[in-house]
Amino acid sequence: GTSLGRLFVSKDAASGSASSWTDRSAGLIGGSIRAIRSIAVDQNNPSVAYVALGGFLMGFDVSVISGVVPFIETELQLSKIELGWAVASLTLTATVAMMLSGPLSDRIGRLPVLKIAAVLFALSAIASAVAPDFLTLVVARLVGGLGVGAALIIAPMYIAELAPAHVRGRMVSFNQLNIVIGISAAF
Repeated sequence: GTSLGRLFVSKDAASGSASSWTDRSAGLIGGSIRAIRSIAVDQNNPSVAYVALGGFLMGFDVSVISGVVPFIETELQLSKIELGWAVASLTLTATVAMMLSGPLSDRIGRLPVLKIAAVLFALSAIASAVAPDFLTLVVARLVGGLGVGAALIIAPMYIAELAPAHVRGRMVSFNQLNIVIGISAAF
């Protein structure tokens, strides 16, 4: 049978040395960075690299609220239901944005939708940081949700359409990995 430990530590067949999951992850990240470099420099197409790395910011933006919950609860004197709305409001508009961003990107293009999402991220971050009250914070989070939803759907499509076939899967995977790293960094 297989054990969970074998998923994280395996023996290299050629050398017999053990390699850990983190060593293999470092190899994946290194390979992805080489792929990004080849696309950005050799293909003169830096936007794919930026989109792949932008997954980090998207993941961070989604999760950063978890670190400020105790502070906004006391600072804005939020009830439990208001605190719940402040945290969950982003997912409400993210769901709407996921449904609308695909057809919108078919009309105006993937890159313009990603640029709009980036502006929404920036506006949301600034408004959330200076929010003097509950309503401002929720509106800022709703705006951020539009950016999150659009980025979740459009970024992988944009990367897959522009990346050369030999690195396409790696680039989309790198974007997804950056989302998870961004989520982890927020904690």
